Amino acid sequence: MGNQGSVLSEEKLQELEKATNFSAKEITKILKRYGALDNSPNGEEGIPITKFLNIPEVVGNPIMPCVFAKFSDLQGGNLGPEPFLLLFSMLHPDQPMDKKQKFAFDMLDVDSQEQLGFEELFSLYKLLYSPALSDQKISHLTAQVLFRDDLATPGYINFDEFCQLVPVSEIKSRLTVQLQLS
Repeated sequence: MGNQGSVLSEEKLQELEKATNFSAKEITKILKRYGALDNSPNGEEGIPITKFLNIPEVVGNPIMPCVFAKFSDLQGGNLGPEPFLLLFSMLHPDQPMDKKQKFAFDMLDVDSQEQLGFEELFSLYKLLYSPALSDQKISHLTAQVLFRDDLATPGYINFDEFCQLVPVSEIKSRLTVQLQLS
């Protein structure tokens, strides 16, 4: 898989350039980096979460397991070459903030109901504030947010409410990764 970048057709390379925030040269470097993590001949095994979480640029970011889950293969649970590229495109500093916000919301909206309930919001706060806050305090914080008077549906927050409640700076800091490609 290490030479995946060099065996891409010109058409596929152009397609990936349009779908990502990367140039053809960067795509080739990213796929070489992918190849260093997936030792299978054609990238068919993918990268397991343990290897992904050890990438220096993502180490220590508590939200990365959720990001990985959103892009990984549902059958094997690993990350293939194109999803690897798309994942880092989503995390790219040039990715528009509205797309990062929507991605963050969708990542948490596990039941695809276009709203976040207690469990989903609790899991976000647990990722962000554990172990500094106990589960009891996180539960209390979650309940406070979900039962505000200004919510469209008490007990749930929709995407617009999510954008008002979660600061852009938090989204930017958690969902921005600059891959080192040199």
